Amino acid sequence: MSRNTKIFIWLIVFAYIVMPIAGDFIETFLNNEESTGFNDYARITDVDYQAVLIDEPNESGKLIITETLTYDIHAASKDNLFWELWRDLPEDYVDGLKVDYKVNYVKQINKDGSQTVYTESPKLYWEDYDYTSSIYGPGKWYHSKGPYDEDLANYECVFFYVDGLYREQVTFEIQYEMNNAALRYGDVSELYISMYSEDTIKHLNSFKGKILIPNKDMPSKGNYLAHTYGTNSNSFKFTESSNKNPGYYTFSINLDKDDLKFKKYNEYLEFSLLSYNDDKHIFTDYAPYNYYYDDNYLDEVLENIKKYDNMPIEARNTKTAILIISIICSILIGTFVITRDKRIKKKYIFYKPSTQFDYFREIPSDIDPYFASKLLFSKKKHKIDMGDIYASIMLNLVRKGYIELKRIDNTKDWKPNNILIKILYNDFTSDFMFNNITSDIINNDLNGFINNELRNDINTIINDSLFKNFTLNEVDNYNTNEKKLEDLSINEKNYFNLIVKYSNNNSITLKEFQNKINKDYDNTDTFVTSVENSIVNIGVSNSYFQKADYLEVKNKTNKLAKTYFITALILIIVCNLIIYSTRLDLAFGSFFIVGFTLIISSIYLKKKSNEYILLTQNGEDEYIKWLGLYKFLNDGTLMKEKSVIELPLWEKYLVYATAFGISEKVIKAIEVNCPNKTDSAMLNNEYYRSRNFRINNHSFGRSTHHASRMSRSFSSSGSYYGGGGRGGGGGGGGH
Repeated sequence: MSRNTKIFIWLIVFAYIVMPIAGDFIETFLNNEESTGFNDYARITDVDYQAVLIDEPNESGKLIITETLTYDIHAASKDNLFWELWRDLPEDYVDGLKVDYKVNYVKQINKDGSQTVYTESPKLYWEDYDYTSSIYGPGKWYHSKGPYDEDLANYECVFFYVDGLYREQVTFEIQYEMNNAALRYGDVSELYISMYSEDTIKHLNSFKGKILIPNKDMPSKGNYLAHTYGTNSNSFKFTESSNKNPGYYTFSINLDKDDLKFKKYNEYLEFSLLSYNDDKHIFTDYAPYNYYYDDNYLDEVLENIKKYDNMPIEARNTKTAILIISIICSILIGTFVITRDKRIKKKYIFYKPSTQFDYFREIPSDIDPYFASKLLFSKKKHKIDMGDIYASIMLNLVRKGYIELKRIDNTKDWKPNNILIKILYNDFTSDFMFNNITSDIINNDLNGFINNELRNDINTIINDSLFKNFTLNEVDNYNTNEKKLEDLSINEKNYFNLIVKYSNNNSITLKEFQNKINKDYDNTDTFVTSVENSIVNIGVSNSYFQKADYLEVKNKTNKLAKTYFITALILIIVCNLIIYSTRLDLAFGSFFIVGFTLIISSIYLKKKSNEYILLTQNGEDEYIKWLGLYKFLNDGTLMKEKSVIELPLWEKYLVYATAFGISEKVIKAIEVNCPNKTDSAMLNNEYYRSRNFRINNHSFGRSTHHASRMSRSFSSSGSYYGGGGRGGGGGGGGH
């Protein structure tokens, strides 16, 4: 799967799963914060509900409903009071008939027991000045008749406008008529009452209800079925009485806070009464005509009730099945991870160091600083800073005597424009320089117009004219004929060639050098690529690695660990969020079980991956030495060292400590334990031990990164940019 495909998939998951949840939270946060803060609500906490069935001519199978509602008002600010309260009325279309409403009255029950009767308002309004007006203001109610349409300001809802409430509890009594509540079919009649649903019931502390059926309209025993729907219990208890209310058969409901628990899938309180057999139409003599008025419906409705009652059992069975599957999957995942390790160790050879070291005081071998860093950190997570790498390479060029850095003006600080890089080495191999220059010319050949004959002429001109008279100034008291310089590593050689390439009269300021690196896109990219490739080249040619792709097994293992971890997050967060609002709830923690198994497996794989480095026996032996040296330089042991350390070793300590990113610790040790540092040209130069040295090399690293990125960008887009700087290159490798 490509990287872009993965990004696209994650964007979809984010857009459809995370954003709606985060959006709701942000919207709530912003709305509350903008208005009155986080304690801004008007909640219905207690309900006393009474519904009386009316089966009379022209009454449309209706109910007359009277409710006593207690509101908990908690405005967070006296500057933004509540001026309206409301009671949502459930909308629905059933078999072609709309369940609609007519509000009879609204009145406030005062704390002293008196009542304040509200009058009907001529309109639905929103502005604060309307609330306080004599026409629309406090003491009014308005019935917004649906169907719901926000653009038309239609809500099936009763609004009642109050006189600015801050923090108190108020009680209202409202009465309204529900039309088309009782429906008639060929073999059954149904009274279906949606009492409360969704947001309205989330904060209920108590709900007391009575459904009153006139005795003349009440089916006889054996000819009816009463059923309730909603709450976490799937249905709730009710009692029946034939004498509690004279003239009526009463169904009573009494729910407290423990009963009133809801999930997304059951946010409703509903009551149903079916009449059948001889009393099939006893309370629907005057019910309106619907789509299925003459059709038989009893078997279907009984089957639906049975399915509804079985939903908790089916959900439990499904959750149990998911739990069992999750346990099996977890066992399989754990088994796979363990056996995978055994298979890998059977397929590949992973050597162990011949000798163990806590500390290693010598330099294991004079290898390239960058390669030493990669080898050292191959088994632990560590981000190698290329600025430190370039600093160590420059230090090694200084240590080996190929260059030195001087201040142009000794009265000024070590700034890039005041630092001169001076080339000391004067025994160039002209063939090497010649090959670099001709390769520059050939690489910049315009569409192959330079033919072989012309190429030979160019080679002759360059060889005869440029290199015969090309010499470098010798430094005082420095004679390469008397002193054999150390060979350069491939990265040091390439770095040195860059300095030679851009220098003028064997020197160049650090500022100019960095500018040329920054602008010479192609040549800099070639240099960066060479540095990147040097790890494999050095590792294979010097028998540190078993194969070029020495990180193959480790990378595959890390990729699998990452996949496991991402999958775990999806299961634990996304999947649980999705099913939490369904009857599956959290499926007995099934997704947590698999998710945590994947996380543990991911950690195990990540830890094991550090063992999957395809080093040779020599590579393992060298690795343990470099690790010992790193500990010696890093944990303060060098600072406490009492034995005499020779200057050349101090110089190498500084080079490799710089590559490892711990140069400041060696610099402190040099200040304390190296009194003869003045005898070393490198250690005596305060610039090499300064913070500015590291900062300037980090700047060099940024310049190479910029130029390389630009070169590759041009290549991918089909553009071409020719490198700048004068032709040529030289030196490197010693004698």
